[in-house]
Amino acid sequence: MKNIARVLSLLALVVALSPAMASAVDKPKNQLLPNGIVKTVSATSITVTADAKDTTFAVDAKTKVHGKGIGTKSQVKGGKPTIPDLLKAGDRVSVTYQQMGTMMHAVSIDVTPAGTAR
Repeated sequence: MKNIARVLSLLALVVALSPAMASAVDKPKNQLLPNGIVKTVSATSITVTADAKDTTFAVDAKTKVHGKGIGTKSQVKGGKPTIPDLLKAGDRVSVTYQQMGTMMHAVSIDVTPAGTAR
């Protein structure tokens, strides 16, 4: 009888922990594309050239942009800037992204204006 109670307790524990373990496994990991040059920018994507290869990332309202002057540009747009308001072709960037199926989603973009060493 004690063994049955132990087995049932263990089974209940495994069932209770399964959703937490599954969500930890399914969460995409952040990856980094360092030291690229912005080639094109739109409201929904950014193409960056790094190591002689173009890479396109999806962007959205959740994509964070960091760098000198970004706060000023944000204020000019009333605190609601779009990605094209903050970036331009030629900007030097490092992109932190997550692979989501066949798409790469930019989580954050660190900007150093063109002509500035990082």
